Amino acid sequence: MSATPRRILMISSEVESLARTGGLGDVVEALSLALAERGAHVIVVTPLYGVTRVPRRTTRWPGSVGVRFGWGPADVRHAGVLELETTRFPSGGTRRVCLLDDPPLFARAGIYGDSSGAFGDNELRFAVMSRGALEIAARAWEGGPDLVHAHDWHAAFAVLYARLVMGARWARTPVVFTIHNLAFQGVLDEGALDRLHLPREAFRPELLQHQGHVNLMKGATALADRITTVSPTYAREILTPESGFGLDGHLRAHAHRLVGILNGIEARFDPRTDEALACRYDVATAAAGRAECKGALAAEVGLDAGAGPLFGCVTRLTWQKGIDLLVPLLAEIAERGGRVVVVGQGEAELEARLVRAAHSFRGRVAVRLAFDPPLSRRVYAGADFFFVPSRFEPCGLTQMYAMRYGSLPIVTDVGGLHDTVVPIDVPGDGGVGFVASYAEAASLRDATREAFELFEAPESLARAQLRAMTTDFSWERPAMVYERVYEEAVARTTG
Repeated sequence: MSATPRRILMISSEVESLARTGGLGDVVEALSLALAERGAHVIVVTPLYGVTRVPRRTTRWPGSVGVRFGWGPADVRHAGVLELETTRFPSGGTRRVCLLDDPPLFARAGIYGDSSGAFGDNELRFAVMSRGALEIAARAWEGGPDLVHAHDWHAAFAVLYARLVMGARWARTPVVFTIHNLAFQGVLDEGALDRLHLPREAFRPELLQHQGHVNLMKGATALADRITTVSPTYAREILTPESGFGLDGHLRAHAHRLVGILNGIEARFDPRTDEALACRYDVATAAAGRAECKGALAAEVGLDAGAGPLFGCVTRLTWQKGIDLLVPLLAEIAERGGRVVVVGQGEAELEARLVRAAHSFRGRVAVRLAFDPPLSRRVYAGADFFFVPSRFEPCGLTQMYAMRYGSLPIVTDVGGLHDTVVPIDVPGDGGVGFVASYAEAASLRDATREAFELFEAPESLARAQLRAMTTDFSWERPAMVYERVYEEAVARTTG
């Protein structure tokens, strides 16, 4: 097998420290750093949005990068490049981040849209991001990268451009494509072929054509040397009609190149060092520390003081996340002496239902319609139990964050939730959470009742919390698996 590629170009619409809406940004941030720590030289390319949190120390590249986005001689944008300070590791590895600066496309009050909805030119925006990333890598490294790692449909353009329109050298460059959420595939009209520099001959069923449309996810998975997704169970689920979102047959045909790699979580999610908490704690001091955090959280969000369990939920308020399954349980939780805090934003109807519940059960249910990372971490530290009732969940990170802080997850048995949450076995003194067998309100109610029962057994509860806190969700093992996948991609290209 070929040696692990050392010059890796990573392309993503989100990077956690800069701009993100969900787990995609968290994964790209952490994986790029983990690979660099192990000796790789990684360049991450992402747009410079109007909402990007730009660090103070940056360098602007001289001149601009020519980014072709169409077939016409004038279809070239000239974008700037703002590079962050390089992160260097004792291994010799480096992580560089380059922001593609094209203000008319990216300097807006949102990543994918704003209060008026999704931006109408997202196809062009992410085509430019993807092609721009390839051009940046070609300038940064003589001979270009050893491997391209593209994330989700926004970066699928990079796979297509490298393989189909940018010449023999790019066509031979190994490519890994990661599916973070198959529900979003980058479906465009046929005219996108002419608008966005995609060859007409690629518009066929085995590549880009799908149900009469251009499907970027389909094209990228057809052309990539290796396809990954973010948990082993989700890799199996997307091969089924129930979870394949219309691409299950296509993905089954390419299943020999598909692998599920469970995400890790960053070391910064640590109750020993988290300055957002009312009290920092470790395994030895968890009982007292979490009790103090619980009281402080209740006071912060306006919940009554009390001895009952506190349930938390931090999520996007969407159908996928199963929040409509949680709402009917709030009355029973309140009546049994429990309290609930929900933090998140999303669909207007779900927001309204949660706000009504908070009014109906004032002091027992609190809702914060916000994206608030510090408050989210205070929920992990202060809640006894943590809801993740997703209908489908490629990996999920919040259940792992919650466990790191000692909050026991209540989850549905899907995707990465299946892979990370072992059901609690009180007689056997094992497990770390509660698993609803089905994404249904009745099944979630049963799991919640089990949590109430465990709360009445304080010693068993404390042992379960310590098991959760000491579960290894570091990025070390996932990074090693990605290295093997990269080696396989190189071997496929050069073999």
